[in-house]
Amino acid sequence: MKDKSSAYWFKMGDSVRVIDNVIKAGASLKGRQGRVVETWEKCDVDPTCCCAEQVDPGMAVRVEFEGTETDSTESGSFMHYFSEEELTHAPEDDTIVEELPFNGMSCTAFKLDQLKMGQQAKRIAAYEQSQSDQN
Repeated sequence: MKDKSSAYWFKMGDSVRVIDNVIKAGASLKGRQGRVVETWEKCDVDPTCCCAEQVDPGMAVRVEFEGTETDSTESGSFMHYFSEEELTHAPEDDTIVEELPFNGMSCTAFKLDQLKMGQQAKRIAAYEQSQSDQN
C-alpha cells in the first residue's frame, strides 16, 4: 500500500544531499551532504494503525551530518528530519557534483568546455564546422 505515510526513495545508509533551503539552528542546510540513519515505514503488522494517520511527511527521513549546523569542518555531528522532496541521492565518493544550468552556448562550445579534450576536440569541432560551411 503506497501512500504518503511511508518513505520510498531513501534507505538507511544512503548518501544524500539537501536540495531545498532548510533552516536548522539559524543556518541553511542546502548543499550539505549526510547519511540516512532512519526512514519512516508503516508497521508491517497493522498498516492501517493510528501511526499511519499521524505521520508528518516532513519528517520521513532522518539524516546525520558531520560537523555543526553552521560549519561542516568542525568536529561532531548532528541530525535533522526531512521530507523526501528536500533531498537527493549524492555520489558515493563524497564529491558534490555542481549542476550547471544551460547558458545558451552552442553544442561545439559545450563539448570543448565540458569534455576538456584539448586539441582533439578542437580539431573535431573545426572539421564539423567546415563540413557545415561547405553544405
